[in-house]
Amino acid sequence: MKRRLNIVLLTVILSIVLLAGNLTATELEGDLEFITGYRVDDLDWNIAGNISGTTTPNIISELTWSDLESFQLKLGGKGIINRVFYMRGSAAFGWVLSGQVQDSDYNWDNRTQEFSRSISSADDSNVLDGTVAFGYPFRLASDRFRLIPVVGFSYSEQNLHMQDGVQVVSKPPQTQPIGPIPGLDSTYDTRWYGPWAGVDCSIKASDKILLFAGFEYHWADYKAEANWNLRTDLAHPKSFEHEADGTGILITAGVDYIFAQPWSLGLEVNYQDWSTDGGIDRQFNADGTTAVTRLNEVNWESFAIMLRVTYRFRYFYHP
Repeated sequence: MKRRLNIVLLTVILSIVLLAGNLTATELEGDLEFITGYRVDDLDWNIAGNISGTTTPNIISELTWSDLESFQLKLGGKGIINRVFYMRGSAAFGWVLSGQVQDSDYNWDNRTQEFSRSISSADDSNVLDGTVAFGYPFRLASDRFRLIPVVGFSYSEQNLHMQDGVQVVSKPPQTQPIGPIPGLDSTYDTRWYGPWAGVDCSIKASDKILLFAGFEYHWADYKAEANWNLRTDLAHPKSFEHEADGTGILITAGVDYIFAQPWSLGLEVNYQDWSTDGGIDRQFNADGTTAVTRLNEVNWESFAIMLRVTYRFRYFYHP
């Protein structure tokens, strides 16, 4: 499925590029964007007791990163060439300022008979996103309204840490006593990447105010690697890895106020909701052996509200 989507994406991009390239004169109207603000993320995953996920416990271990509050910087740009070829791209990086991690293990189905629970800090975590997109703009109402079907490719990371741990539930077979967990510095690094399709739109409400919105539907490969630094029975620096197929949506909305041509100041809000199907949890043991069980699911949710400064320009070339 994803291979076919990538082929379709490449075909559409090449068709638009060839169409734009066949025009002798070049007209480019574009935006350069600097965006910064507040972002909060939640991510969780859980695994089963065996590869089929049908034997007890159906959830043996679950990790949850909650309220990952970060300061994010984002650089972006978009442009329309010869009024027919639309392109945009962006890259963002966020430094996690606070957040909590919970690690729970269970002896029975449906998160019952919990025998281990620890709470830790998500300090030193970070998030990263990048995307490119191409499309064809439809102009309505004397160019005051633009509707742009788009296709693209995106890549996202969450590089997550567990530090300053405290054991709060400890029952056999857990041997870690209640209280602080000295030396905890475990990591879980994720990657979500793949094609997407969606729509961008904008409305020029007045000479000074521009409203914009967008919707994206993503198909993603999900991969993650972990280093459980205190587990002497596991290999290091890669203790286990996860693989699964996922989907996600991204919704964006905002407003720009043109305070002095060609500059505008605005507000942007975006919301993301991602999840995976069942996948593979592959554990690497210290003795060189490998064990495989079922990754039940991964869920990721993100919200950001940011200020933006935009520089708009036009370029004409007539040979």
